[in-house]
Amino acid sequence: MDGPYVLLSAAVSIDGYLATRPGDDRLMLANMAGFDRVDSVRAGVDAVLVGAGTLGADNPRLPVNSTQHRAARLASG
Repeated sequence: MDGPYVLLSAAVSIDGYLATRPGDDRLMLANMAGFDRVDSVRAGVDAVLVGAGTLGADNPRLPVNSTQHRAARLASG
């Protein structure tokens, strides 16, 4: 695909919720295969944007955790 594009990724529960209420325990919506897929997608993009609520609640670092995904990103330039 030529030109810039935007990829949206969100974890949504089966009943349509994107997040829990502030103060509630975090609800895990993925398994290890899902986390690996997110890691792969993260390795393939140039930037990751997060909302202000996520930034304030989670202080996300958003690293690429897999050494294989990091190596593939470096190899692709």
